[in-house]
Amino acid sequence: MLILLFIVILLFIITHPGISTKAAFDGLLLWYQKLLPALLPLAILSNILVYSNYMQLITKYLYPLTRHLFKTSRNGCFALLGGILFGFPMGSKISGDLTVKHSITREEGELLAICFNQLSPVFFSGYLLTSILNLPELIPVSFLLLYLPPCIYARSKLRKRPFSNTKNAASIPHLDFGMIDAGIMNGFEALTKLGGYIILFSIFASMLHTYNRHYPLVNLLLTGCVEVTTGISYLKDTHLPLGFTYPLALFFASFGGLCGFAQTCSMTKECGFSHRRYLILRLIFAIISGLLGFICYRLFGSILCA
Repeated sequence: MLILLFIVILLFIITHPGISTKAAFDGLLLWYQKLLPALLPLAILSNILVYSNYMQLITKYLYPLTRHLFKTSRNGCFALLGGILFGFPMGSKISGDLTVKHSITREEGELLAICFNQLSPVFFSGYLLTSILNLPELIPVSFLLLYLPPCIYARSKLRKRPFSNTKNAASIPHLDFGMIDAGIMNGFEALTKLGGYIILFSIFASMLHTYNRHYPLVNLLLTGCVEVTTGISYLKDTHLPLGFTYPLALFFASFGGLCGFAQTCSMTKECGFSHRRYLILRLIFAIISGLLGFICYRLFGSILCA
């Protein structure tokens, strides 16, 4: 499937060089202006905290608060916090780094990467709900609809099988310039890969719009399922009522797109996580969030937006 996809993209680039260049430019601009400034500092800092073991200073005070809600290990609560605050794809990267370092088990890392690798609250509320949909009054309930399904799933799994704290031989916090240099280079490497995936999937999205001009709704659905940021941006120009665009936005945001799936696979390629399980569960979470958004807007939209 991947080989076939790359062959199709290659043929499209050869036959439509102008459109492909424009799509690549848009994807690169999105990465450079929006994602790189927001994610690179977080990637560097998370790398330094993980590999210097100074994350223990955070987990020391965080673990007593989170262990009653999610029975993660002590190190696992750092991945939980990073996934919630930093957002996608940093959630999967932190879980992957901790798994490779043997600070958490592979099973716990996979569960945390699936459930706490959502769009960041700042991006979701500021860009999607405020800039695109112009619905800032729905921010609180939208947070609930987006984050509740994966949180319920994670809590149920962690309560059935709580993970014990992993003992590390080299657990003493230590920081030097070599770790800082490695954290910077690792952050740049991860974000460069992310930019490459965004460019490829931006070209694929432009290919959909080139060959299917008569069914804009199909293009919107396919684009949102392929690349979440591009799909969300198209919601602003659609003529669909908010009763449909709002649940679609929740679906796109929860699923993360195939581009997001590819980025997560790249971030966790050394961990042995199940990619099939990730894709299936994220699709289930997205369907639940979309349906809840549709029902909620139908029943309470006039009250919430008043």
